[in-house]
Amino acid sequence: MKAVIFGLIVLILAIGLELLTHDDSGYLVIGYGQWMIETTLTLAVIVLGLIFIGGYLALRFVSHIGKAPRRLGESRQRRRSSRASKMLIEGLIDIEEGNWDRAERALVKDIAYSNTPLLNYIAAARSAQNQGAYERRDHYLHLAREAVPAATFAIELIQAELQVNSGQFEEALAILNHLRTLDPRHPQPLKLLKSLYLQQRDWDQLLGLLLQLCKRRLVSKEEAHSLEVMAHVELLQEAAQSESNAALIDRWKAVPNRFRKHPKIVAAYVYALIDRNEHDLAEQLLQDTLKGNWSDELIYLYGLVQSSDLVAQLTRAEAWLSQQGDNPWLLLTLGRLAQYNGLWGKARQYLETSIAYAPRSEAYHELGKVLEEIGDSEAALECYSKGLSMATRGAVEESVKFSLPEKAREISLSGSDYTPQLTGPAP
Repeated sequence: MKAVIFGLIVLILAIGLELLTHDDSGYLVIGYGQWMIETTLTLAVIVLGLIFIGGYLALRFVSHIGKAPRRLGESRQRRRSSRASKMLIEGLIDIEEGNWDRAERALVKDIAYSNTPLLNYIAAARSAQNQGAYERRDHYLHLAREAVPAATFAIELIQAELQVNSGQFEEALAILNHLRTLDPRHPQPLKLLKSLYLQQRDWDQLLGLLLQLCKRRLVSKEEAHSLEVMAHVELLQEAAQSESNAALIDRWKAVPNRFRKHPKIVAAYVYALIDRNEHDLAEQLLQDTLKGNWSDELIYLYGLVQSSDLVAQLTRAEAWLSQQGDNPWLLLTLGRLAQYNGLWGKARQYLETSIAYAPRSEAYHELGKVLEEIGDSEAALECYSKGLSMATRGAVEESVKFSLPEKAREISLSGSDYTPQLTGPAP
């Protein structure tokens, strides 16, 4: 295109010159020593123009020759960059397909020529992580920091995330605490800390973190509530493993008042009290909680408690029949409490009614014990058989939505050789 324009300009100038010199072409004499050149002005202009053009082209040619090595290098660099981009795409595809080793090799092969070394190093680090090669992972992330120092914060976040996922909690915690000192308002370190504390089962730290998570709206109110409940339940269960009653009581006192009537938290504390034979304390707590907060799980636990006044305990439980008369868990509890009081006929009635509403292996087992006490061995054997059959087959009615923790199974069947699969109510 440039040549065409240049040619047109020359043609226009030639035509213009011809028009100007049509009537008088002019005369040019050049003398030097004994030499003399005579010519028309038109021819002289044309010759000078040709000399100028030739000189210009010669200079362009020399310039191109001088730039040839640099242009050759640039062309080679473009090819290498193109190949590096291709290897990056292949590596990312291999990551998605789970070909970690091949992905890592592709990502680092031409990384020196990549226009996006940060992406290559981070993807290679993830590939190494999935192969369990943590040293190579950290090496790639170190190279990423050297390649793009401005991305250090983001790279350390990625490193902490990978360490949390690989169970390297101490290393991840050190990085996250460092990042929080650099930018206390950044949300991502807080999110990673939540994940770390959950995996590490560090419930005290999680409870301390939840306030900040809520303040910055990094968790919903529902999630925060669930996490708090879970943390208090876990802490109570940990305290229950201690031989010190004071540790358990202190942990219960540490539960905020707004959670003191939550069924799951109360249940965790009651299990520990029963395990320590603190039945009166457990009975009083369940009684107070159930007054305004009905819970199938807690009424189930009420039947595992054997207070010092079993008659009063049965009377209190029977008072709930007016509102919860068709509740199979209440009827199962009444059957047990009647057994504790030696009221075999009443116990049989409650248990049979519970089975009629929702047959369960545990209720059959309790009914079998009652029938044995009243001398009906054949009927007792049939109940045991039905209960064992339900337990071994796992044939539980659809109304059963909650499996009791192992602690409840141990408590409810203590002293018995019969160990069916127990099921309890939804909290």
